[in-house]
Amino acid sequence: MLKKKTKTEKKNSRKKHDLLAETPRPGTYPILDRVNTPEDVKALTPEEIPALCRDIRAFLVDHVSESGGHLASNLGVVELTVAIHRVFDSPHDHILFDVGHQSYVHKILTGRKDRFDTLRTPGGLSGFTLRKESEHDPFGAGHSSTSVSAALGFAEADQLSGSDAFTVAVLGDGAYTGGMVHEALNNVRPDLRMILILNENRMSISRNKGAFASYLARVRISEGYRRWKRRTKSVLRHIPLIGRPLENLISALKDQIKRRFYTLNYFEALGLYYLGPVDGNDPVAVERALGEAKRFGKNVLVHVITKKGKGYEPAEHAPEAYHNVAPCEKPASTFHSVAVEELCKEAEKDPKIVAITAAMSGGTGLYRFGERFPERYFDVGIAEEHALTFAAGLAAGGMHPYPVIYSTFLQRAYDNILHDVALQHLPVRMLIDRAGLAVADGATHHGIFDVAFLSEIPGVRILSPMTYGTLLAAMRQIRTTEEPVALRYPNTDEDPAVRQAFYPKEDYGAFGVRADFDGRADAVFVAYGPLATRVLAAEATLRAEGISVGTVLLEELAPYRKTAEALLPYLSDAGAILFAEEGIRNGGAAMILKEHLTDLGLPAARMAISAIDDTFASPDTPCDLYASLGLSPACLADRMRRHLAACRDVEKRGKGAADD
Repeated sequence: MLKKKTKTEKKNSRKKHDLLAETPRPGTYPILDRVNTPEDVKALTPEEIPALCRDIRAFLVDHVSESGGHLASNLGVVELTVAIHRVFDSPHDHILFDVGHQSYVHKILTGRKDRFDTLRTPGGLSGFTLRKESEHDPFGAGHSSTSVSAALGFAEADQLSGSDAFTVAVLGDGAYTGGMVHEALNNVRPDLRMILILNENRMSISRNKGAFASYLARVRISEGYRRWKRRTKSVLRHIPLIGRPLENLISALKDQIKRRFYTLNYFEALGLYYLGPVDGNDPVAVERALGEAKRFGKNVLVHVITKKGKGYEPAEHAPEAYHNVAPCEKPASTFHSVAVEELCKEAEKDPKIVAITAAMSGGTGLYRFGERFPERYFDVGIAEEHALTFAAGLAAGGMHPYPVIYSTFLQRAYDNILHDVALQHLPVRMLIDRAGLAVADGATHHGIFDVAFLSEIPGVRILSPMTYGTLLAAMRQIRTTEEPVALRYPNTDEDPAVRQAFYPKEDYGAFGVRADFDGRADAVFVAYGPLATRVLAAEATLRAEGISVGTVLLEELAPYRKTAEALLPYLSDAGAILFAEEGIRNGGAAMILKEHLTDLGLPAARMAISAIDDTFASPDTPCDLYASLGLSPACLADRMRRHLAACRDVEKRGKGAADD
């Protein structure tokens, strides 16, 4: 069931282009049409830059409204990105975007605007930076807080090779909450040609507010001030005997005055020269600041303040709502909304339940828990590693913690799950959102590795419910667990076909291993997770061809021996068995279950696997992602036909040998 638009949403949709003050009509971009490369940006006059920025905003709203994607963050960095390409020389200079979701303007200015109709489609233009997509993307991203480490690597490599290239890293204030940023800053040397741009667009980081701070910021980025400073140092150094001591005295006095009125900030304490804060939506101011940073020739941090959603009124007023725009209406309920609602109900009864998110309160739906139980809700920022060890500490302290994290981001906490949770056998209940392929976001966001890496860790129970009823039953069951649990679910709503096939009597408490057939089937699919929908479609195709076929749905994976024993009765008489897995093949559930079933006496030759085999599921050309991986209904049906034929051939040859 689709959620109907409210009157306000309909009004905002109708006014989409009218709200872009002074922008061209939708589909017309007079200045932007002349820009295809960074050189074209440099060729524009300063007077043409505001018009270019308006064109870019109109282009973004037009295209992202259709394709979906990160809108508000890109609207906010238009002037900043234009200034970067006017001051620096890509691809000779390396321009890195943290996370990469705010790189749309960069893509537009580097020859990719003609491909924007393929944005966030498999094989099309990525929603993040991607090395294979363009020479202007020197470093790929999709996860947060990696840019400073990567930039440091580029800058050190350039110095070692004698290159005069600059490395520019753009990171938002949200990314700054990630621990990797601070680890990298701890290793920065002051003599590298590296410029960090801290884009503050939501929360205040700097204490430097007020008129005096603004005045000092303007003075520090002025060319006259920098020239006067250089000349003064030169004069002082040439005064015999007292020149150097006098220079040191003046520098110390200046620092004292700064500390008294301006507050020496964290970056300067690390040895970075700090410029800002600068209005990042003022093209003249931001270009002047970046130009001064470049002339400085050493490590500089430029602090810019931008308005998320700039130029599009709905996004300006509700930037979080327009952070990632869906190309179509969202369903009224999804697995994560059902999971969070149940968590809230259980928290009413259990005062020890606490919930943890790593800066994804909106994406996971966990903000609703925070509204109802603020004292038991923890948003730790972009720090998945901390989130899991924090959960382990809470569990050891007697609480019942639920970290709620996307599958793709849980990868960052592998050691914490192994060392801090599982090794100590602590009852941390991990709710893993976005399990399965992320068709729009692509390789950096696919939830296809969690089953494989969690299966390597002893003592972690893995659940994968595929109906709302079994999700609720699993949530209630794990509330009293004394072991680590991973409960994974997709970013979709419930498929009625799956519910009807496996739970026609709605007996959800008996979840684990369920079949949609009684007795014997010649061909049997074994599936878990969101791929079950496509498996049922493949089954219907084969049944229409007269093949005796059925499907077994797994909603509990680990412990694997228990699951294999429950599976065996459904598979013992099957002529051919095909495991279908929307996850990585190596180390995945299918491979492990096949081994256990072989140990239990099931012939290995009767079992085959269709899974994501030795790939990051990142096609180079536009395609149907599931078909390209052999996981579409047609591909699964064809694989089962071939496997069944092969098994029958082996059986005939075996009988023939016996007759002889």
